[in-house]
Amino acid sequence: MPADRRSVSVVRCGDYRRESVDAAVRQAVDLIGGIGAFVSPGETVLVKPNMLQGAAPGRCVATHPEVVFAVAKLLAAHGCRVVIADSPGAGIVYSEGNLRRAYAACGYAAVADELGVDLNLDTDARDVPFPEGEVMKRFSIIAPALEADAVVVVSKAKTHTWTRMSGAAKNLFGLIPGFEKPAFHFRFQDEADFGRMLVDLNELIRPRLQVMDAVIGMEGDGPQSGAPRQIGAILAGGSATAVDVVLARLIGYEPMEIGTIRAAAERGLVDPAAVATVGISPEEIAVPDFKKPSTYIRGGEGIWRRARQAVVRRFGRAYALSPRVVPESCIGCGKCERICPVHAVRMQNGRAVINRADCIRCYCCHEMCTEGAIRLERSRLGRLLAGLLG
Repeated sequence: MPADRRSVSVVRCGDYRRESVDAAVRQAVDLIGGIGAFVSPGETVLVKPNMLQGAAPGRCVATHPEVVFAVAKLLAAHGCRVVIADSPGAGIVYSEGNLRRAYAACGYAAVADELGVDLNLDTDARDVPFPEGEVMKRFSIIAPALEADAVVVVSKAKTHTWTRMSGAAKNLFGLIPGFEKPAFHFRFQDEADFGRMLVDLNELIRPRLQVMDAVIGMEGDGPQSGAPRQIGAILAGGSATAVDVVLARLIGYEPMEIGTIRAAAERGLVDPAAVATVGISPEEIAVPDFKKPSTYIRGGEGIWRRARQAVVRRFGRAYALSPRVVPESCIGCGKCERICPVHAVRMQNGRAVINRADCIRCYCCHEMCTEGAIRLERSRLGRLLAGLLG
C-alpha cells in the first residue's frame, strides 16, 4: 500500500475514447504508487462499479464501461483474476436474470467478453459480523466480495438527493443485496447516521484502491434523474474518504457537508484538510456551479446558518421535499413499492400511489424510478418556508 493514503491523483480526461481513458487511468494509478502498490499477481480482485440498476452509458447513471475496461485491463495485465460484480439497486430482485440485464445495459458484459474477465452471476450473500462497527455490527454482503482477495472500487461522480453526493464511499452500498437495502434506509433515517453506517461498511470491506469516473458526472437530482455535466477527470486514491474530499471540492461542496466524510473525520480516519492531490491542480477543472440536488439545504455560515438549520429541524416534514407521482409517466413497474422501507407506496389501478403521511423522505422511490414518474415537490407551507429561508 502507498505510504500516504491521503494522496489523491487528479488526471485530466475529457472524453470516453478508449485511448484517453486507458492513459488517464494508468497515469492516475501510477501517480499514487502504481498498481503493484495495491494488488499482487495471482490475487482475485473484485471490481465494483456503480451500476445502480443498469442504464445506457450516455445517461451517466453508472460508471462508464470504458473506465471499468481500463481498470480491469490494468489488473489483468498485472496477473490478477478479475471479477466484475455489483448488486442492482434496492427494489430489484438480486437474481441472475436481473444481473445479466443490468450488466448488458451498462456495457459491462461487453467489457468482460472483450477482456476475458469474469462477471459475477452468483446471487449468494452472507452475514458478516463486524463488532468494531460504530452503528452497524453485522452486514449482509454479496458472496463474491467476501471471496475476493481484494476489492477495487470504480465509482461515478454524481449528486444524490438524500446523501448530497454519491462517490467512492457510498458505492460500497451496492455490496448489500438489493432487497436488503430498504432496511438500512428504515433504520438510518438521518443522513448523518446513514453516513456513519457507510463508513462502517467501508471499514469492514477495506477496498484496496479507488478509481473514480469524473469524466462526465451527474448534477441535479442524482443518482438517477439528474443531468450529465462535464468535469473532465479520473481520480484515484487508496482512501474512499480522501477521494470523496477531492470530488466534493470539485463540484462545489464543502467536504464536511457530506455525511461519510464528516463521519470518517470524527473517527479520526481522515483529516479533510490534510488530503493532498498529485497530478493537475483540482482548481483547473473545478465546477463550482455544479447543480446541487433539489433537496439540498443551502445557507451561509455562522448565526444565519444555525438559525436556518433550527427552522428546518423544527418544521422538517413540512419543509422537506416530498415525492409525488406523475400519473401519465408511471408504467406500474412496482419498483417504488418494493423499495419503500416503510411501505408508503402501493400500486393502485396499475399506478403508484404514495401515502405522504407515512413517507420518511428517503427518496428511494425517486432514485429507482427510470421513467421520471416521481418528482420531488414541497407542500404549500414548505414553499413558504423555503422562500423565507432563501
